[in-house]
Amino acid sequence: MKTHRIHLSSGESLVEVMVSAVIFLMMMAVLQGAISFCTNAQHKSREIRERNAEICRNLQTASYIPGPDSKNYIFKATTAEGETPGAEAAELFCVDVELGAKEVAFRESDGTSKTVTFYLFGTSGAPGAGGDTP
Repeated sequence: MKTHRIHLSSGESLVEVMVSAVIFLMMMAVLQGAISFCTNAQHKSREIRERNAEICRNLQTASYIPGPDSKNYIFKATTAEGETPGAEAAELFCVDVELGAKEVAFRESDGTSKTVTFYLFGTSGAPGAGGDTP
């Protein structure tokens, strides 16, 4: 008849079980922190997207405010080396533009009203100068 002997070294000791539990709890704490960070980032991203959508809607309906100055941009032909072949022949076309602005009002997430200014190039002398300029 065979007798089974129980070895004294079989199984885990209380220290091994406690170390395993501590490591498991530390990993769970790290995982909980990562999930919390991702959730907060997602909420902040949603707020920013909503605010940007409101700004874009208000920008489309904002009125164009013409600027006080007008600039003349001259477009010239150049060679691959950057040289201008002939002074008058190199001028292709010129465009008169003015720097205008659109002011857009929006609400922050805390309810305060703010205004942001977008500076746009419009065409001088054209009716509704710059109104359709993105």
